[in-house]
Amino acid sequence: MKRFLLVLFATFGLAFAAHAGKDVKDGNAYVKAVQKDQFLFQGNPLGKNMLLGSLQELKDEGELTGVVLRNPDSASAEHKHLLKVIADYLQIKAYAGDGKDLQPLTTE
Repeated sequence: MKRFLLVLFATFGLAFAAHAGKDVKDGNAYVKAVQKDQFLFQGNPLGKNMLLGSLQELKDEGELTGVVLRNPDSASAEHKHLLKVIADYLQIKAYAGDGKDLQPLTTE
């Protein structure tokens, strides 16, 4: 029984790590604007404070140099502003795009 539980937890841990790794590529964290002031990151909708904490942790681990807003066309001005403020606070770059053609995030 203990072996079964150990294998089960190990499997979930690997699955979570694989899923979480999809949102961080080449030093950039990819987020998607969803509700009013929330972002989808690593499969979870996060408010601005939770997103800041998650990105801070990745930066502290040396894995983060930028953040990318995946859906800039459907994101509100508030989403863009919040992401730009978070990036400035963390001293990382803020981009918009789908990963192929990244443009600096503007807060028009």
